[in-house]
Amino acid sequence: MLDALRRRLDAFGVRTATGRDALLGAVIAALSVALLLTLLQVVSSSLGESFGAQASVDGTSTGAQVTACVVLVGQAMALTLRRRFPMLCLALVLLGQLALAPLLPPFVSFQAPATLVAAYSVGVQAPRRPALGAAAGAAVVQVLLGYVLGGPATVAELGVTVGTQLWGGLVSALVVYLGAVLVGAYVGTRRELLAQLRARVAQAEREREALAAQAVLAERGRMARELHDVAAHHLSGIVVQAAAAERLVTGDPERAKESLRWIRGQGRETLDNLRLVVGILRDTGEGDDVPSAPQPTLADVPALIDLARSTGTRVQETRRGEPYGLPPTVQLTVYRVLQESLANARRHAPGSAVDVETMYDEDELAVTVRNGPADRSASTASPQEAGPGHGVIGMTERAELVGGRLTARRTSGGGWLVRLVVPRPAGAEDRSVRVGQGAR
Repeated sequence: MLDALRRRLDAFGVRTATGRDALLGAVIAALSVALLLTLLQVVSSSLGESFGAQASVDGTSTGAQVTACVVLVGQAMALTLRRRFPMLCLALVLLGQLALAPLLPPFVSFQAPATLVAAYSVGVQAPRRPALGAAAGAAVVQVLLGYVLGGPATVAELGVTVGTQLWGGLVSALVVYLGAVLVGAYVGTRRELLAQLRARVAQAEREREALAAQAVLAERGRMARELHDVAAHHLSGIVVQAAAAERLVTGDPERAKESLRWIRGQGRETLDNLRLVVGILRDTGEGDDVPSAPQPTLADVPALIDLARSTGTRVQETRRGEPYGLPPTVQLTVYRVLQESLANARRHAPGSAVDVETMYDEDELAVTVRNGPADRSASTASPQEAGPGHGVIGMTERAELVGGRLTARRTSGGGWLVRLVVPRPAGAEDRSVRVGQGAR
């Protein structure tokens, strides 16, 4: 309802809060003038016959009535300040109420509607305790000064004692002012609670969107790591074997064919792995028949080493310490780091030997992969410029996810070193599963 009223006022060009308060003041002014004139007319016709006061009412000059109407208009227009300066607005309205006392007959009690609106505005805008104090003070001031300015003589003539007039007027004024303030306080509190609720809802929505965006970024990072690990490992071997086949195709066709068969097998395996990853990404969760396969563990490391050797890479393994059980996520991290390190050695330093060292310490597991510079005389492919690219970023992210740390740097001899350190899980038992099969 209020929204509809605001839209109508906006349509008429009344768009600001001050403009709406000025319009409210004009409506209150017209209503107050109409009520006062009606009250004077009713009192003039009824009380005159009962108490003989007709002459007093009729004696109220036209000028006094016009002045009273002007005071009511000014009092109502003070409501323009009710949002910005509610206490000042109440003081001005009270001043107008007091100005009416000498202009009206003593037995005519008229509480201007502007006083109710001003007290209500104080309850909405001001803190509760100051608002209640201001309302009580306004009631007392109105009754005492109104009694002084209104003239008690005529009241005595009507048979009303001073005490009755004061106490009755005070109770009436307190009910009016305090009631209006309490209603305003309720409305203001409700508005504040609604504003806080809307703010919390908006904050919760922003947090939900932030969490959703963070989850999307994390998932994109995970997918990028999986795609990179799958594609880089197999494709780097294919590139090396393709270069070897190119050199052997004229001098040793049989070995060239063997390399091409190896390339075909690796290409098929790479395609299957990529289809698996893409199928998982396209899974809608609605019962689609998506292929699945278990994630690699440390038990799959020997096959990974054999695959690297089948491409011509010389891999030397060393294990130290007694193996112990590791969570699947840690095993996957170790496997992927080894996979990426071997692929980088094959791609950036073809022909160089690779040393894989696994150290099972009491507190942590350390896996180190070293390779020397490219052996240009024995290599069949041109080495690519080494540097921390997407592979190193993915390995670092994997290490951080399991609480480990990763070091990737050049060595003094021109080679490359990758070292992964992960903490030993609490309560891990010694097991026979280990990286590789010991020194070879």
